[in-house]
Order: sequence, then structure tokens, then C-alpha cells
Amino acid sequence: MSCDGQDIFDAQTTSGHAVIAGFGVPGRAVGDSLSAQNVPFVVIELNPTTIDRCSHRGVHMIEGDVRNAETLRRAGIERASFFAVTVPNDQIAMEAVRLARELNPTMHIMARFHFISNGMIAHKLGANEVVIEEQVVAQEFVRLMKKTPAPELQATA
Repeated sequence: MSCDGQDIFDAQTTSGHAVIAGFGVPGRAVGDSLSAQNVPFVVIELNPTTIDRCSHRGVHMIEGDVRNAETLRRAGIERASFFAVTVPNDQIAMEAVRLARELNPTMHIMARFHFISNGMIAHKLGANEVVIEEQVVAQEFVRLMKKTPAPELQATA
């Protein structure tokens, strides 16, 4: 997503919206998908450069730490229907999942993790779905190897 806009977001009255934690490449992809489905969303982001660049283009950005209950409340987490935790730090993501589930027991939570073991913990903390980077990378290696001619894969002596 190039940070192109959506309608004005009012955290006090909006419900059924989505919250995205982190607006790097994965967060922007989630935002693109939500925009295509006309689902309103708000982004929680720490990087001031990203906030400045995207908030001026119509994306509602909240500066803050996703592990902070007040930050989540400013995003309307208690009335949200979907929470995407796309931050590239497993510990932060786990804390965000736990806190968000505590604040909103019914919303759908999807989170990103580097390792399978942390994804398993995240499920126990309340994530409905997890994306495990090491599994995605493994699948991509297999896909690329299927495209590579067999002679190129054989060791040379």
C-alpha cells in the first residue's frame, strides 16, 4: 500500500473495524486487502517517518506501543472485529496478542511470528491464526527449487 487513503476514522464511534499493528510491508499488505474490501482500519505504528508519510495520505495512524493498553484503546480495540499484528518482533507480538485478547475476547486476531514455537504460544494467548516466517520461507525455497532445472541443483565434483 502506498499509504493512499480511506475515510476518516473516529476511534470513539467506529466499531467492526480492523486494527493493524505495524505498517511495514506485511502491514501495508493487510491494509491493501482491507481497503479492497472497504473495511475501515486504523494503524498503530512506532516509526515517526511512517506515521508522517501515511497519515498525510489518508491512513489513520496512531503513534504508540502496541503492548500498551491505552494505545490499543485509542485504536478502538474493544470494538474492533479484526486485529493484525504484523510487527517483526515475536516478544512484542505475543504481548500484543495477549493484551488485545484480554481487551476484546471476540475479535479475530492474526499475528506474524518468526518461529513455529512462538506461533504455538501465540495460539494459546488468543491468536486465531498465525503466519510463521520460517514456514513461509521453507515453502518459497521448495517452490523455487521446483522451477530450477535438476542439473543446476546437483553438486559438481
